[in-house]
Amino acid sequence: MKKRIIAIVPARLESSRFPNKPLAPILKLPMVEHVRRRALLCDAVDEVYVATCDEPIRDVVQQAGGKVVMTAHTHERCTERVEEAMHSLVADVVAIVQGDEPLLFPQAVAQVVGPFFKDDALLCTNLVSPMESAEDFYNPDIVKAATDQNGFIMFFSRAPIPYFRHHMPCPIYRQTGIWGFRADFLRQYSALPRSPFEQAESIDMLRLMEHGYRILAVPTSYATIGVDRVEDIAVVEHILRTDGIQRDLYERIIQGNP
Repeated sequence: MKKRIIAIVPARLESSRFPNKPLAPILKLPMVEHVRRRALLCDAVDEVYVATCDEPIRDVVQQAGGKVVMTAHTHERCTERVEEAMHSLVADVVAIVQGDEPLLFPQAVAQVVGPFFKDDALLCTNLVSPMESAEDFYNPDIVKAATDQNGFIMFFSRAPIPYFRHHMPCPIYRQTGIWGFRADFLRQYSALPRSPFEQAESIDMLRLMEHGYRILAVPTSYATIGVDRVEDIAVVEHILRTDGIQRDLYERIIQGNP
């Protein structure tokens, strides 16, 4: 039986590093709309929703023809916001696409949900991408993911991991804001008590690992770029203007208005 796949973009205006980030204009289009429209280009997805607690985000998305689920203001974790949104939706697998991934490749969503078609026991996946530079390795805004020999994530950290006493080719990736969840497992995640490492590092997925659950890493061959600070907008706009593939995707979402 075909699995039903929903992509949800969690977005909120409150942010300590970048207030109103989802509505920040990137080449005149709000960031959340870049993400939502790109997710709609993924053939593996049946529907795309934005989950938000903020009416300005709701209004922007709905005016563009998008679907929105309103959630409580009290969520500290985007996964908890998505779990609430799923109370009114039906799916077998949920792709969570952070609203600060305006350079999202549509195939990335297909990649992160693909393993669920091969393994019914799988609970969670996380798309990971290559580390591009030493600066990325030491940047606390970039979460590092270490994987084991079977491709499952051993640990996440904002710190540069591992400490190289001896230089070895260790599988260390950049965590992206693109996750896959078996839909019925989302509620279990939200019911888990918040955990020490999760709160210390401010990384949602550490809660799962601290409670003994496994997360399958889904590596990509291309780098991903999220927007963490205001100055990242200029970097994204430059890429949209100069990278042929990214420029084509931008033109598709502008002209097609998915």
